[in-house]
Amino acid sequence: MLIKLQNYLDDSNLDNVPVPDWTHLDVLSKETIRLSWDEIYIDGIESNDSKVEAHTPEEIENLRLSFAEGVSPAEFPPAVIYRGKEFAKPFKLVYGFGRSEALRGLKTKRWVFTLLEGSEDGIEDVQASENEGLPKRLNAEVDMRKFLIGKVTTGKIAKTESTIRAKFRKVYPNRKKEVENRVVPQVLNELGVPQPYILYTSSAKVQDWLSNNSRENYCTDGDFDKSRDMYGVQMKEGYQYRAVLNAIKKYVETGKKTYVIYHCGAPSKTATLIQKRKKVVGQFEEMRKNLESIGLNVWPVVYMGALPQDRENDSLKELVVVK
Repeated sequence: MLIKLQNYLDDSNLDNVPVPDWTHLDVLSKETIRLSWDEIYIDGIESNDSKVEAHTPEEIENLRLSFAEGVSPAEFPPAVIYRGKEFAKPFKLVYGFGRSEALRGLKTKRWVFTLLEGSEDGIEDVQASENEGLPKRLNAEVDMRKFLIGKVTTGKIAKTESTIRAKFRKVYPNRKKEVENRVVPQVLNELGVPQPYILYTSSAKVQDWLSNNSRENYCTDGDFDKSRDMYGVQMKEGYQYRAVLNAIKKYVETGKKTYVIYHCGAPSKTATLIQKRKKVVGQFEEMRKNLESIGLNVWPVVYMGALPQDRENDSLKELVVVK
């Protein structure tokens, strides 16, 4: 239920305002306070420096119209930190720049804020992470890259893949693995950090390998490979079942088998690249045996091999055959 703007300002019990939990980023939400805009230092040019793309006029207008309709009592308010009484404006806005701009456009004199306390590093992490929550605009990947590069260049985290990935997962815990696997390599590349593993984040990158590195040519988008008399596909680990079903369908329609080229995600503490590759082949073999047990006497899948990913141990010119 929405509360009218003026009623929220005049009547809201601060004890009922939801309080965000930033303890996983080592920042405390100390209390909920009412402040006039004159007490808050707001620098939308520099303070919101985890963002590359500023709010558009359309976004501000949409926020303004939303607030004019009412305020959701379930939403976390903007947040500030205390700078000190020596400043004419003793508080500084941490997040909620778009909302604050829209509210000031509605001629409000004051608003409700969460008062945060933490290190500069922790406050920066909160500033980056807060944009992940709805209904605010999600961080663009360019914002994530800028944030992570800033952490490294200011010496707040080490210039290594493991620490950059750890910071990504800490600040953006709800983002899918494929987003991490796009953003982190881009950050490493911009920082000039050698990357031991190649991650094929799109079919275009697979095509780059075929065009620039591979000694042989392969079909990867389900097209028919005349030289091998088979169809060809590429897939990422985890999509084995889909690949088998599509191969069966294609075999029923054409009588032709399908070869598979595959790649894996980044190795982890629990699974090396070799283990991941063997798991893919093992799951294919498990499906083959299960289908044989119910009378399927033709296995329409051929494993061509894994795309090279280990820069030190794989030849970048050919597929890796996993046994």
